[in-house]
Amino acid sequence: MDQTLVSRIKYFENIPAVPRKDRILSRLGYRNGVTELKPNDFMLIDNCIKQGGIMCKPAGAYLNLSILEKHPDGVVLNNKLKIKSESLAKLLANSQSVFLMASTVGHEVIRAVFDEIEKGNASKAVILDSVASQTADAALDWIVQMLDKLLAKEGKKLTKHRYSPGFGDLPLHYQKDIFEILQLNKLNMSLTEKFMLIPEKSVIAIAGVEEKGELSK
Repeated sequence: MDQTLVSRIKYFENIPAVPRKDRILSRLGYRNGVTELKPNDFMLIDNCIKQGGIMCKPAGAYLNLSILEKHPDGVVLNNKLKIKSESLAKLLANSQSVFLMASTVGHEVIRAVFDEIEKGNASKAVILDSVASQTADAALDWIVQMLDKLLAKEGKKLTKHRYSPGFGDLPLHYQKDIFEILQLNKLNMSLTEKFMLIPEKSVIAIAGVEEKGELSK
């Protein structure tokens, strides 16, 4: 990879990501006014949120790349990466560049989830898993919000939505390309042969950069 691009990758090892409790509960299947929880259930959830918050180590990275070519079925970035996806092409219709970004919560909380499963504490494992998932999303939200603040000074903004490999018509194998471009091994991350991220609670996404006056798709 071009060393000039490598030097532009930004890494964050201590993202102040705080997951929303309502999203943690929603992921657990809780519906306000419908799901009944006992006081002990709420106590377990609160304790797991605190424990998970201590064990999660939110980190992330991003890189801005120009769009060289646009086609109805995809785009070509200025590092020569060709991404084939009609949905992504539509999202980037008004963009001249993209941000490749990633977040992770580290290995400790994942080990804790498996430890609780082995101990037979399924409920605790499920709650910790939800906390880890929502923390990874919150870390990516933090990166997005930070970038939006920086872009606002230039009269620009990120697209309303971000797109991740494995969703819609964007094949999962693009995780490998973005993983290598962002050199996510520097965040103690790795990738399986089937393009799954390790730690499991990690996220990769693509968002476009638009002028403030443009409407996101």
